[in-house]
Amino acid sequence: MKIGILSDTHNNIEVTKKAIGIFIENKVDLIVHAGDITSPRMLRLFKGLECKFVLGNGDIDVEDLNAESQKLGFGNIENSCIFTTGDKKIIVFHGYDVPQFRRALASGEFNYVIKGHTHFFENYVSNKSRVINPGSLYGTEEFSVAILDTESGRVQRIVIEPE
Repeated sequence: MKIGILSDTHNNIEVTKKAIGIFIENKVDLIVHAGDITSPRMLRLFKGLECKFVLGNGDIDVEDLNAESQKLGFGNIENSCIFTTGDKKIIVFHGYDVPQFRRALASGEFNYVIKGHTHFFENYVSNKSRVINPGSLYGTEEFSVAILDTESGRVQRIVIEPE
């Protein structure tokens, strides 16, 4: 499975549209947003796509985000999301909850730990889990997303040039 990963979009509509275009061009099967969506209107950009979202510390209006998410068919957005693809188990959360992150790594039960929050790209292995932070689409000098191929284990970072 090819998973497009983004985080920390913070209402940056134009760059998020570019990111979605990159994911479509690369034929990802699923898009994962690791939090800081910020407003319900951002969710509309993902309409018709297979997506999973988690809340970030900047997602203050949870009620409106969830109402829009449900309207678009994505369901409720929670603080974390756990799913499997094939024999790979994946957890997604924003990453500001450091104890949650440490517990996920210490458990050794996840093949992939996807997070955001820091606005920096990360791709490393810790206690049998590959940790992936795609970077940010807002508030950083270099916007980036990631594509994970769960069959090969390859993680590709893609830098997005602003207009």
